[in-house]
Amino acid sequence: MRWLPLFACVVACQPAPSLFGPGLHLQLRVADAQLRSGKIKGDKGGPEVSQVLRPQPEVARGDASVKLDGRLAKGGVALHLQAVGDPDHWVLPTKGYDFVVQDELQFSAALEFSHAIQRDEVTLRLAAADERGRLGPVTETTFAMLPDAPPARLLVSLAWDAPADVDLHVVDANGVVIGAKNINSLEPLPGQILTEEEALQGGYLEFDSNKHCHLDLRNRENIIWQFEPPPGRYEVFAHLFSPCEVSSVNMETLVQLDGEPVAHAGTTQYAFDAREHFSEGEAPGLFLTGFTVP
Repeated sequence: MRWLPLFACVVACQPAPSLFGPGLHLQLRVADAQLRSGKIKGDKGGPEVSQVLRPQPEVARGDASVKLDGRLAKGGVALHLQAVGDPDHWVLPTKGYDFVVQDELQFSAALEFSHAIQRDEVTLRLAAADERGRLGPVTETTFAMLPDAPPARLLVSLAWDAPADVDLHVVDANGVVIGAKNINSLEPLPGQILTEEEALQGGYLEFDSNKHCHLDLRNRENIIWQFEPPPGRYEVFAHLFSPCEVSSVNMETLVQLDGEPVAHAGTTQYAFDAREHFSEGEAPGLFLTGFTVP
């Protein structure tokens, strides 16, 4: 997913300050949107959200491909979105005029729902903004969480802001390194192949983003324990495997235990920091943070 800088005056002119970062602390992330500080304060004399199209009413935790489309009434130039319970919100630019209602601008949002969501449904608050930054009335729409995957007991997320191959590595309490080369903390017996259900009992890498510079632009990796993580000390590392022709990458990690933040860190790595192989016994990347599971 791509996370953009300031994109229009309507965003820059908002009274709420911009936030740097990919919004790992939120239940909801929005691609191509800007993170804004604070909750949506609607009904300030602006236009309304005239249409909301939600083709997927049920979503899975961790789903990063949920679509939300619609229109803003005349005068609306940007959409503000927030999940109820989140401390901050997103601002999304419109994509052009509607062919049928020609004085209304369309929006199209690609949503990602956190693995750490603890509730059975998530309600989104939507408000349109005019060119002066005034918000209209708040519209709400609700997504039900599918029950097939429980909330993550322990979630370690790493996100970055450039099309680069960055690998998240976690050393768990038993000293096992989880990452692209070892995607699960469980170590099967010789000749044993873990079933999908057995694999979920350990900590596992959900997705290897931008692998070998085949860019998916998700720019995020998660290592997840859906069930009880082993108690003890954990360490989190970021490995810049390949810069994929960019000169630098800003990255941020967030650790959540039972939905609550327990560790947070950020850093910048440069193209010359990239290394494809590590010496025996060397740490798997740049150390970002450590934490303890009681």
